[in-house]
Amino acid sequence: MWQQLLSLKKMIKTKPFSDSDKERLLSIVRDSLVNRKMPGKIKGPKDLEDWISENLLYAICDLENQVIGFVQLYPLSKTLIKRLDLKDPKNLYEISFALPEEYRYTSGLVSGAVREICALYPDFRIVAFSDPNNEKSIRVLERCGFTLIGKTKYHANEKIENLVYSNKV
Repeated sequence: MWQQLLSLKKMIKTKPFSDSDKERLLSIVRDSLVNRKMPGKIKGPKDLEDWISENLLYAICDLENQVIGFVQLYPLSKTLIKRLDLKDPKNLYEISFALPEEYRYTSGLVSGAVREICALYPDFRIVAFSDPNNEKSIRVLERCGFTLIGKTKYHANEKIENLVYSNKV
């Protein structure tokens, strides 16, 4: 399996989610580390359907076309736009990504997927939020050409400020 994971970097591909992928997606969002960072909690199939319909959601697939993670784009909330003092909210999206534990230490998987998704939407200004202690996410964003544009609390009641990155400055 390790050899297969190493070759995934060269073969990473994304695709929109299909009905047959939903069970695997539900298991991914139930991963404790993935679920902890999700913007909303997905408890079952109805929550999953709502989440899929409200986002541009892409599966990260392995060599056998099995879903191993996801990248999502969604409109940046008005509250965050104001908090970041972003003047032009046109085509402004937030990106997030996740892999379950068994794939988390395979270098390049998420970076490849994020680059691919950003290339699909060249007119979008995409921002990402990262815990300042999440070195892996920061490294993914920087490898994909994102630039640090500031810090803010993602939710007003959070204790720490997140780093904010953008693909266009």
